[in-house]
Amino acid sequence: MSASDFPALSATPLDLERARAGLGARRLDVKFHYFPSIGSTNSEARRLAENGAAEGEIVIAEAQSQGRGRLGRAWESPPLANLYLSIILRPHLPPVHAPQITLMAAVALAETVGAFLTGPPAIKWPNDIVVDGKKLAGILTEAACDSARVEYVILGIGLNLNYGADSMPAFLRPRATSIFQLTGQPVARESVLRRLIQDLDRCYGELEASGFEGLRERWEARFVWRGRLVRVELGDRVLIGRAQGIEPGGALILEDDEGQRRSIVAGDVIPLEI
Repeated sequence: MSASDFPALSATPLDLERARAGLGARRLDVKFHYFPSIGSTNSEARRLAENGAAEGEIVIAEAQSQGRGRLGRAWESPPLANLYLSIILRPHLPPVHAPQITLMAAVALAETVGAFLTGPPAIKWPNDIVVDGKKLAGILTEAACDSARVEYVILGIGLNLNYGADSMPAFLRPRATSIFQLTGQPVARESVLRRLIQDLDRCYGELEASGFEGLRERWEARFVWRGRLVRVELGDRVLIGRAQGIEPGGALILEDDEGQRRSIVAGDVIPLEI
């Protein structure tokens, strides 16, 4: 990267033309819907999809007042520091394979941020990118489908870039990080956005053309909790076992002390071993 890709940490709006330059996406015909501030990029992308927006259209905002994470959690979205975007996808996949979109996106997102870090990031099942146990990025997918087809998928991504620890709420500092905190250098958000779209475009094409198996190997290679003891909270139920990877459909494989394996489709996973 050139020195121009590392601007001063002063907050400036995204230059989307700069992000688009040299993009070369094949699967995602990118059209930006830009907002200085919005409630939720996922909500706006869903509204657009319901009204016929094409695959590849992207809602991107400088800030969110109602940013959402998985399991109904809030996603802190300060202005002019990070990336908050939601992409409309209309995949040619059977509905049973729709969860693979989240896993595919985790691979693409990990590959993107890995290009801006000195060490490799890890994936926390199913949808977080972490470094040294702290969350760097998250994915929230929401789909509209029936038993026969997927109408659309909203792929929401939040990625912490120039988010200083002093700017984070106190409760977030032990749990979250940013590229700026990890490298000591601010990063041009346009450069990260361009690379992210390119990596998503490539991985999404692989998923539709060849299925999930090749992507699964790359996901597994970054899985942070393989072989470790974890606690899985399933509403009012709790399971404890060792995380052993994922099934072809994306379910987490949990093995208990007796060697019995369970498939976890959804739940909150908490490590019990460092």
